Amino acid sequence: MKYAPKVRLGVPGLDPLLGGGVPQSTVLLLPGCVGSGKTIFSLQFIAEGAKKYHERGLYVSFEESEEKLVEQAMLFGWNFKALEKKKMARIMLLPALTMGEMLSDLDKAIRTFKPQRLVIDSFTFMSLAAHTRNRVVDLDKIPVDELLYGDPKGAVASAPSDWNTMVVKKMVTDLVLMLQQKNITTILTSEVSKNSDWYSRDTVSEFACDGVILLRSTPIGSELHRSIEIVKMRNAKIKGGIYSFDFTKNGIVVQ
Repeated sequence: MKYAPKVRLGVPGLDPLLGGGVPQSTVLLLPGCVGSGKTIFSLQFIAEGAKKYHERGLYVSFEESEEKLVEQAMLFGWNFKALEKKKMARIMLLPALTMGEMLSDLDKAIRTFKPQRLVIDSFTFMSLAAHTRNRVVDLDKIPVDELLYGDPKGAVASAPSDWNTMVVKKMVTDLVLMLQQKNITTILTSEVSKNSDWYSRDTVSEFACDGVILLRSTPIGSELHRSIEIVKMRNAKIKGGIYSFDFTKNGIVVQ
């Protein structure tokens, strides 16, 4: 049996827990609450991939501006402006468009830049956009663009939860398949509450993605304890358990 090459995530102490890295073209869900380290982890994945492993990385943000992300990266010594000049990294801000426009812009950026690593921050924002105005029983009668991307006339204030689930599941599975076929190793960040029983708000992404790595931040006395857990990883031998991690001047280090 032929196994896919390993891709190192670039986080010291983590790759050994994954048997040397994740299989190439893995789509990884990275859930965590506010302040758990999702953005820093993702910037490190792109920056270290470009510097150490010579892999082009595309960081797609729906909320944070390029300027703020570049400033945040510089705190850990990751010069995204220099990497961008070398065509090894790019930060792309996607405004709040329709779902169809988001995926079209994303596909165009992938075809143009040809990244080997991709971050979508946050995938929660993207999945919440996958709604439609009307409840419909027969999916085959709905235009494909509306089925996947919602009513193109505007945003949706609310929709039946069961219909939303079907639309989001279709969008998530199609996106994961597209990224796998393009051989891109991807991180999808996911915003969850501290007490959530799920790893995504859509409750679908954790099943569609190849892997799930959970970041936690827990107050203990006057200190904040940060931990990481590899929940699942397809086609990889992982070491289970919860491990501590710290922010250092060079980024995240797993203990």
